[in-house]
Amino acid sequence: MEIDAPKPWFDALDLLAEQKGKALILGATDTGKSTLARFLISQLCRRGLRVGLIDADIGQSFLGPPTTMGFSVFRSDPDWEAVLSRPEIFFVGSTTPEGHFSLFLMGMERMLKKALYSEADVTLIDTTGFVLSEGGRELKRRKIDLVSPQWILALQKSDELEPILKREEGGAPFRIFRLPLSNQVRARSMEERRAYRTERFEAYFSRALIREMNLDDLPIEGEVLDPEGQPLPLSWALKINGLLIGLKDSRDETLALGLIKGVSMDEKRLRVLTPLEDLQAVRSLQLSSLKVILSS
Repeated sequence: MEIDAPKPWFDALDLLAEQKGKALILGATDTGKSTLARFLISQLCRRGLRVGLIDADIGQSFLGPPTTMGFSVFRSDPDWEAVLSRPEIFFVGSTTPEGHFSLFLMGMERMLKKALYSEADVTLIDTTGFVLSEGGRELKRRKIDLVSPQWILALQKSDELEPILKREEGGAPFRIFRLPLSNQVRARSMEERRAYRTERFEAYFSRALIREMNLDDLPIEGEVLDPEGQPLPLSWALKINGLLIGLKDSRDETLALGLIKGVSMDEKRLRVLTPLEDLQAVRSLQLSSLKVILSS
């Protein structure tokens, strides 16, 4: 589907194509950040540029499954209707960065290194819509400091990003584009957002199989919180059917996600539904507090 892009989007595109670099996309919920990212990727690739995308919208991600950051490099105009090749991912374990700032920023740093090694001409960083609270604004400021972008592409309905932008404008080493929204952008309900996450999880685990893991000498990181925010004992947490976990290698890289499907504490055996075929490289597990129920 062709994207209905306002003229200022083409102005930003022309400068990005000419000067290249890193562009951080900011915007509240339902401002079309992913739409802008798709537009820029398609147009930049048509101009022969190599484009990296860090998809850090962990609640509504379109590169990887929800709860993860994703990174991919595009060398030609992608067919968005086709299934993308599996991106590199970083498991945050939540659909919001709130309460997970340190892990979220660690993931961003990892993805920036991948973008650097990829030698992309332009790297786009798509972000969450977590901008309206003071916590959200603080996270965006820390992200700007970490990314050190050449460009900030700010999508605003009115002036909701100004507390962030005005603080950064004075003597900033980057250019800010205040961009209008595409006419194609529409508000999505909470139910639609939940349905999208469910669809993404269904797609991710569609070819997964249940595999057994030996818990001996397999470190388990993180904790599972109950509805009151209190941590559960590990022996209880591992009995939660459908608990979402990350499978990580010796370099602390996320290999894949998994869903717990049973545990024998006596035999130290864990049954996990995962698309990862070879578990030999798994060196640790990362817990989350999210339970995923699949339709099949």
